[in-house]
Amino acid sequence: MLSEPDQIGAVPKALLGPGGIDHHDMREIVAAARQAGQPIRVMLDRLGLVQQSSWAAACASETGMPLVALADMPVSLPTDPRLSDSYLQRNAIAPLEIGPNRARFAVADPYNDHAMTGLRMLFGQGLELVVATDRDIEAALARSVEAKAAASGEAMADDLPASGAEIFDFDAERLRELANNAPTVQFLNRLFATAVKARATDIHVEMLGSGPQIRLRIDGELVSAEAPDEAIYQGVVSRLKILAEMDISERRLPQDGRIRQKLAGREVDMRVASTPTVHGESLVLRLLDSSTAPRAMDELEMPDGVLGTFKKALRQPNGLILITGPTGSGKTTTLHAALNAIKTPTRKIMTIEDPVEIQSEGLVQIEVNSELGFTFASALRTILRHNPNILMVGEIRDGETAELAVRAAMTGHLVLSTLHTNRAVDAPLRMVDMGVPDYLLASVLRMSAAQRLVRRLCPHCAAPDETGGGSARAKALLGKIATLDPELGAPDTWHLHRPVGCESCSNTGFRGRLAVYEALDAAELDRVRADKKASYRTMWVEGLRHVAEGRTTLEELINVLGLERLRR
Repeated sequence: MLSEPDQIGAVPKALLGPGGIDHHDMREIVAAARQAGQPIRVMLDRLGLVQQSSWAAACASETGMPLVALADMPVSLPTDPRLSDSYLQRNAIAPLEIGPNRARFAVADPYNDHAMTGLRMLFGQGLELVVATDRDIEAALARSVEAKAAASGEAMADDLPASGAEIFDFDAERLRELANNAPTVQFLNRLFATAVKARATDIHVEMLGSGPQIRLRIDGELVSAEAPDEAIYQGVVSRLKILAEMDISERRLPQDGRIRQKLAGREVDMRVASTPTVHGESLVLRLLDSSTAPRAMDELEMPDGVLGTFKKALRQPNGLILITGPTGSGKTTTLHAALNAIKTPTRKIMTIEDPVEIQSEGLVQIEVNSELGFTFASALRTILRHNPNILMVGEIRDGETAELAVRAAMTGHLVLSTLHTNRAVDAPLRMVDMGVPDYLLASVLRMSAAQRLVRRLCPHCAAPDETGGGSARAKALLGKIATLDPELGAPDTWHLHRPVGCESCSNTGFRGRLAVYEALDAAELDRVRADKKASYRTMWVEGLRHVAEGRTTLEELINVLGLERLRR
């Protein structure tokens, strides 16, 4: 059985000299490799000087051996009792075919004389060698173990009681090595810097059939970004999981974690969620800027009628204020702006959030943890014993939380919360559906509002739109909807603008978002609920004001609000 240790190895001539690594630097790299007990190719990759794909291509070109990738290798690799798992792993060799007259192996370093001589001794003239990267060979070895275990219907640990544990240990160690390689670290540093500069709220790290894909959610839309080389994708995923304190060896189940990093001088909290897919693990990172201060209500650009209704409700000593809308519609920002407007040293304000996205001075903020059973309902029961004046419940998700929020409002607290409904008038019905008696809700509900976020035209490149609304459906609709708000005048007097695209807005034509609102106080809610045809200023009406004044486009308003709401 072969067991010779790996050697430091030689270097393809194409990587040396002009345009490559000079001989002085190479001597230092060789010395560092010897001291670390690592092959030169691994040290070059770790230092970010030569990527594994470049090393493999140079080796293949110089030796005339074919270059193969993971996709070219069998899922279940052949075995030979003379080749131990540890020998194959240590020398980065993957058996592709072993027969009586032919043996074909993928090697990461054809200059490894010890390993190559050993293979020739075993397989003689029938030996054929091809070149692959270390990562592809390591992935093929790990994949083969999993495939064989699945085929036998047993867990890997049972299938290989001794060497199986070694493979698990090796796999975790391999993933850590990939995660700490210089190309991996450099790529993630660039990705984080790009995301912060672009004001991204989410980073999507995905593996598709065609290869890795990175997308940033900017102003609610996904935009493609630089993708990693397929050879380092597993390292990128592993590094993110390590930073998020997740189990890097668990790739079959979803996981959640958290990363806190200082980026561009700001403390950024990233919530990480991983999930297995048919092509490999995919991750989503939600970026929360913990240094973001709550905005003032006047900065939210609420129409006068909505702002007046909101401030009137906030002046009440007790009661329930509900903000509705889908995830990502800015409800949390609105609630914190409201709390910031009414907080004083004489009032105790407590919040229950999942997660705490905006840290506000003067508020006692609590983060729920459903895994530990600390839900919105249990947190609400707890903080009622802490003698608060004002409560903010991040979301009413169930009947228990709804009932507790209403009872808190009945016992002298001002309670602000959110619901997932489409319209402001739907909020009372949703609360009743969750088990709150209608008569109790009517006695405490002070206001119900709804909001959405639409993209704001980039101030640097937006151009006057003389086409009358952009798309064909927008043009056809323009004349009909102008009558919704007579105060805006005829559409030919509107200051319509269109997106163009420039460096400032990442060529999207939009930069930032603005909210469109609708709000009804208790009396208006009663009137609209009693008469389904009763009119009120909807988000569509308020959104048209932004279109007419050139802040956004009619097409964007249609995409966000939909035409169904216009007919109501």
